[in-house]
Amino acid sequence: MREEKVFFTNPGRETLAGILHYPSSGNARGAVILCHGMESSKESDKLIVLSRTLAQRGMFALRFDFACVGESTGSFENITYSAEVEDLQAAFSFMRARHAGKIGILGSSMGGTVALLFAARNPDVAALVTLAAPLHPERFLSRLSTPAELQQWRERGFTFYHGQRINVSLLNDLEKMNVPFALEKINCPVLILHGDRDDVVPVEEAHELHHHLAEISKLSILAGADHRISDPSLMERTLSEAVDWFCEHPS
Repeated sequence: MREEKVFFTNPGRETLAGILHYPSSGNARGAVILCHGMESSKESDKLIVLSRTLAQRGMFALRFDFACVGESTGSFENITYSAEVEDLQAAFSFMRARHAGKIGILGSSMGGTVALLFAARNPDVAALVTLAAPLHPERFLSRLSTPAELQQWRERGFTFYHGQRINVSLLNDLEKMNVPFALEKINCPVLILHGDRDDVVPVEEAHELHHHLAEISKLSILAGADHRISDPSLMERTLSEAVDWFCEHPS
């Protein structure tokens, strides 16, 4: 199967790098854009497997690095959810230029929240899959920092997360975000995949997400799965459910 390294730009003129997987058959039955999480990249094992499997099933698949990550330009310290939504818009426009048919999106962890926010403002998204996506990313602030540390972040203008500098722009972005409110505008079918042993994003957030999207979503709880779904058998099930969802809906 053909794989092509591609580049496109976001509204901030940063260059985003991706890998486009072409469908094994001549006529594509759809396309999927895959979004990685905060400390991941397009080279995530699950995104590679998903992309190649989708191509085998006759679909385009685009996995790309958000700005500030991997082969894309930009500085990690400037990461925000809102900026990644703009990156996803650039990826969607790129994919639309290659494929006139239906386009779905898969997002893992932070990429799942970004996918939800994007789908809320773009009715052309054909189908969506979230994997361990935070419904309340703003709650990370209280879990990771004390009120005093948050105040220091504001005053100093930056903090460090896992050894990497992150500017106060992420804090400001999270404090104004309301993902549940945005969900009201989503109209595509959504598959919610989440492990019941996720110690990063509580499984309760998946249940709440399903509640908000009850009429258009399916909730699949992975018994025994952690945030990264490190159990190979559970990962295999997860990827299979995701691929089946896209093959059923954006075809």
